Amino acid sequence: MKVLHEFRIPYQRDPDLAALVAAHLGITPDQIGDIRVLKRSLDARQRRKLAWVYSLEVYFRGEEVARAFEPFPQLSWKGPPPLILGAGPAGLFAAHTFLAHGIKPVLFERGARTHARMLKISRYWRRGELDPDSNVCNGEGGAGTFSDGKLITRIKSPLIPRVMQAFVDYGAPPEIAYVYNPHVGSNLIREVIKKMSDDLIARGGELRFDTRVSALDLAGNRTQGVVLADGTKVAGTGLILACGHSAGDFFHTLQSQGVCFEPKPFALGLRIEHPQATIDRWQYGEACGLPELETAQYKLQSYWDTEKVGVYTFCMCPGGYVISSTTDPGTIVVNGMSNYHRNSKWANAAVVCSVDTGRVAGEGPFKMMEFQRGIERQVYAASRARGEGRAIPAQRLEDFLEGREGPVTAKSSCPSGIVAADLSKLLPEWIADYLRKGLLDFDRRRRGFAHPDAVLHAVESRTSSPVRIPRDPETFESVSTEGLFPCGEGPGYAGGITSAAVDGMRAALAWIGKFARPL
Repeated sequence: MKVLHEFRIPYQRDPDLAALVAAHLGITPDQIGDIRVLKRSLDARQRRKLAWVYSLEVYFRGEEVARAFEPFPQLSWKGPPPLILGAGPAGLFAAHTFLAHGIKPVLFERGARTHARMLKISRYWRRGELDPDSNVCNGEGGAGTFSDGKLITRIKSPLIPRVMQAFVDYGAPPEIAYVYNPHVGSNLIREVIKKMSDDLIARGGELRFDTRVSALDLAGNRTQGVVLADGTKVAGTGLILACGHSAGDFFHTLQSQGVCFEPKPFALGLRIEHPQATIDRWQYGEACGLPELETAQYKLQSYWDTEKVGVYTFCMCPGGYVISSTTDPGTIVVNGMSNYHRNSKWANAAVVCSVDTGRVAGEGPFKMMEFQRGIERQVYAASRARGEGRAIPAQRLEDFLEGREGPVTAKSSCPSGIVAADLSKLLPEWIADYLRKGLLDFDRRRRGFAHPDAVLHAVESRTSSPVRIPRDPETFESVSTEGLFPCGEGPGYAGGITSAAVDGMRAALAWIGKFARPL
């Protein structure tokens, strides 16, 4: 077997890898038994010389293709089942890991399964009827189910191939295992997650949807189960706490029960939308429109070291839509999504400012969350003042930069509609100032970023959790509560589908290390 790194070939449709690799190695194609693609990206830095860049494992005829990873060992477990709270990526992959070891967990999710959840979300987008338990952030698959299905991650972990393979096994496109910017698309990931849940149930996992957990059942500071909203107690051996970053009500309950919290930095800002054709021209120039070119995207950042503040783009959705994604009545939050083919005529991305704990006044572990929710309520009030509170406050980028309020003449992809507002008045002054500074810097580096049809939407505030539940770095247990394993985005340990899935797997493995033994 031979590994080829940075194997470059000129851009072409459906390249014959076997022939190209054989020519590179000086052998005939029939001497190659198999080729495993490890990574693939498109180098578009020289617009007239687009190139595919591969990392490959080349197996010669007669060689056995190595396994990507070994199966987990089967374990013996006869006590009360492990409990999991939350059916986002962290919770589902924790359940997947338990079942791969032969242990049957019980998972609780306050929201609905995908189909019923989609109906509720549609009513919210079209009519403003919010279900606090089942919405864009809560329900089967978590927030990632309605946020493009991006699988990009900055973490390094040997568990990532297992996550990607699981997604492929449940119906995700095979290329997510090797492309540079893997994504499934909001339309496809809903089906992938449904198949995953169905399989977990078929293998003996108990997944209880539309079931709200109201509190932990504690013996001293040891977790022995959970209490449901109807008062029912469910016994278990420990709890994998994989609630999402919007579980503010439950965080207060946990704190009242002695669970330790601390404030965590996060980022807050707006979501910008451009015509997708503009982004394509930036990236590809004359090559724009060639078949099989990815819908173009961008990533920009500015950082002021002396002030310890950064402005950056986040969760860029090429060919996507701006969506309303709040979880709490009387608030407005925006996010972005796109389908697998990324074929809408708009591109959107969060443009956010880092918010350190020292920048926010107040005391206590929830001060960052209270700061976040306060801004979300102001944005809702601005929408309510101009209508029924469903439409998203928006402003042309040029008007925001010039500090003037004006009509929003450009169209928006947002299914909830938009309403004109001066967004700088809905944000703390220092955040608005840094956003202007960063946006002007982006325009200097990307001429045309301040496009006449670019529109800003408020408010992008759920970039990550504003709290953290401290845990032991070795055992993954809460430092205050025995048998509680906080993981994923909500407790402050992940940022995206892949990292949350990996963290859920690690939490399940930590539980296994504490409670289970091999057969």
